[in-house]
Amino acid sequence: MKIADFHTHIGRVRSFSPKVFGWIYASLESLLEYMDVVGVDWAVVLSVPHAEDPFSRLVSNERLLRIVERAGGRLVPFCSLDPRAPNAYRHLKWLLRRGCRGIGEVKVGLRLDDERMKVLYDVAEEEEVPILMHIEDTATGKYCYGMENLGKILKEYMQVRFIAHGPGWWAHIQANPPGNAYPKGEIREEGLTPKLLREFKNLYADISATSGLNALTRDREFARRFVEEFQDQIVYGTDFPCMGESSQYGPNRLHLEALKSLGVKERVLEKILWGNAERLLG
Repeated sequence: MKIADFHTHIGRVRSFSPKVFGWIYASLESLLEYMDVVGVDWAVVLSVPHAEDPFSRLVSNERLLRIVERAGGRLVPFCSLDPRAPNAYRHLKWLLRRGCRGIGEVKVGLRLDDERMKVLYDVAEEEEVPILMHIEDTATGKYCYGMENLGKILKEYMQVRFIAHGPGWWAHIQANPPGNAYPKGEIREEGLTPKLLREFKNLYADISATSGLNALTRDREFARRFVEEFQDQIVYGTDFPCMGESSQYGPNRLHLEALKSLGVKERVLEKILWGNAERLLG
């Protein structure tokens, strides 16, 4: 079965694992080696605006475009800019015309419906590319926050394919989430996340990082039903080289094993592991 990892990075990331503390660096060779070991056919590589994320120092958009040229067509570059930056609109257009295939990872300290964010949404609409959003509202960071307003954006930009990821997105898999980044336990009542996916077919869910893994494993029966219902709107991702509690996401296969453990049909796995990703990118 083919696998596409829709959420990877190249550069330095901060690890808080008990086994590896401090900064680690993942090169192009590191990413390709992970892909070979696990059996990932191709991957999307995302950048992040530097000033916004204290936990990563990823390669710049321009450098990423140069790096993927050495990957033999296995890596798909996305680009990300702070919409408040001077000439963000023109710069983003230039990056997409240079070879970037989407916008992301969008991780900026603005509300989802802030007027300044519409620079990114407008370009995604005009260039007909997907946009991957990191949604979070926690003690350690507020990025693209205001999940309650996401529906308003989705209605305004019906032609844009939005891919949602992060603690603020996955916490809302349940109604009235408790406020911590990674809520645990049984999901007794569905929240905003499944309701939005049901209403908007231009919305996709990225299962990467601790947030996605937690959502798939905290209540496996709910997760199985969720995956089956939204099988056409879920994309597989790891957030490589993100460090979990004790090991590196991607090589540890935790996201892959979590999906397979749900007992869904092979055709469902095929959509999530690569079919939806290929459709998103045309």
